[in-house]
Amino acid sequence: MASASSCASSKKSESKGWSGANWEYDGEEIFCYCGVKCPMWTTWKNTENIGRRFFSCPNYRTKKCGFFRWIDEPMSERARFVIYELKKKNEELKKSKKTNEDGEMEEIKLKMIEMQRQVSMAIETVDLHRREKHRVLKWMILAWMICFWMIVKSYV
Repeated sequence: MASASSCASSKKSESKGWSGANWEYDGEEIFCYCGVKCPMWTTWKNTENIGRRFFSCPNYRTKKCGFFRWIDEPMSERARFVIYELKKKNEELKKSKKTNEDGEMEEIKLKMIEMQRQVSMAIETVDLHRREKHRVLKWMILAWMICFWMIVKSYV
């Protein structure tokens, strides 16, 4: 029995126009000419076979046994059109969702930048007040020292 690792990954097969290797097919087990259990695939190319499921050898890239069998009968033109339109709408929604998520992330980033700016301004204000407080304190000490010096000098 073949393992899922012997099959091409879904991402690689999507570029071929089919995807969804399903090793848990509920029907009878189908074996290729190599004697390996075949997964069920679905074709997504915009052709007369869009949405049709099929079996093929999981080792098609290495052994080239050529096993292939359709599961579904050919679909009507209307069924193909509906599947194609649903697929197109799904892709649009995925793009829209990504765009929306990107927009939300950009908004969050802008809010974070504004908050960082406000925190920096608050730190600068606190630092300015602290420096001003020290400056005033230094002048007060100097004034007290001058007063004390004048008092002492007046006694001497």
